[in-house]
Amino acid sequence: MRWIFSHRILQFNKPAKTSRDVLFTRDSWILQLVDSDASVLGEGEVAPLWGLSKETKEEVLSELDRITKIENSIEVSSSVSSVQCAIDAALAGFHSKQIDFPFLPKNELNAISINGLIWMDDVESMLTEARRKFKEGSRCIKLKIGALNFSDELNLIREIRSWGNEEELTIRVDANGAFALEEALDKLNQLSEFSLHSIEQPIKAGQLENMFKLCAESPVPIAFDEELIGSSPEDFESFLELGKPAFLVVKPSLHGGYIAAENWKAWADNHGIGFWITSSLESNVGLNHLANWVCKMKLEGVQGLGTGSLFNNNSEAKWKVEGELLIPIES
Repeated sequence: MRWIFSHRILQFNKPAKTSRDVLFTRDSWILQLVDSDASVLGEGEVAPLWGLSKETKEEVLSELDRITKIENSIEVSSSVSSVQCAIDAALAGFHSKQIDFPFLPKNELNAISINGLIWMDDVESMLTEARRKFKEGSRCIKLKIGALNFSDELNLIREIRSWGNEEELTIRVDANGAFALEEALDKLNQLSEFSLHSIEQPIKAGQLENMFKLCAESPVPIAFDEELIGSSPEDFESFLELGKPAFLVVKPSLHGGYIAAENWKAWADNHGIGFWITSSLESNVGLNHLANWVCKMKLEGVQGLGTGSLFNNNSEAKWKVEGELLIPIES
């Protein structure tokens, strides 16, 4: 047995804008465990996000090169998060003998509730996209905020909230760390008008004391996302006396892989913290593994997995979006 990998540059159908950057392409590697005649025994996707993932491209390539030099052993691991994520999926597929559905057989899968993600754009385009998602059946709308004029963003959320109260329409927002610390609480107070489900990462990651204090003060439930990158549950224990997040938003590719995600879930459960999974712009290979893992873990609530149609050169889809659900495609 040996490990091999291949590289692909995924092309976005349209630029993906966040408060940090605008993405036109993204790197993806497929890491495979193969036998002597090159039959695939397991595979996973290495999908770092440059500028957000802790690792660099050089570190990813060096690690992939190291792993491919290992022969006749499946006992490999990596300190590089996106690589470990691929290893976890590949080894799960090897042990289950289910390459495409490594964590749970296809006949045991179920539909998954997902949010309708609205990428940053001008206000009118975001409103048009939100209205389309709502008409198609999405009852959980997630908005990327922090790059536009804040009053315009408030008006956008106000319009979306007019479509239904919090029982009829859930609204999540993701600031991607865009709020300055000194203005964060004021902005959170203004956002509280709209009965939001949560806000992800209102201030930049790495300010743990300030973030935990903000969790205690905020009228809007705060979800940790970027805060988890390069961290472990043990890093947070001493700060819980200051406050605690309402939710963890885990991306296995960025947050240490699937085994690490299970550890985050156990820690969240132990402290009464909510939990959901979000994709990090993987191809359909990684998205399928994420959805498969969600089913294995029997996660409840709305997940962030509706990103399978972002690329014009994607791999074959194993799931499809129907309204507010991600559904396995029958073959």
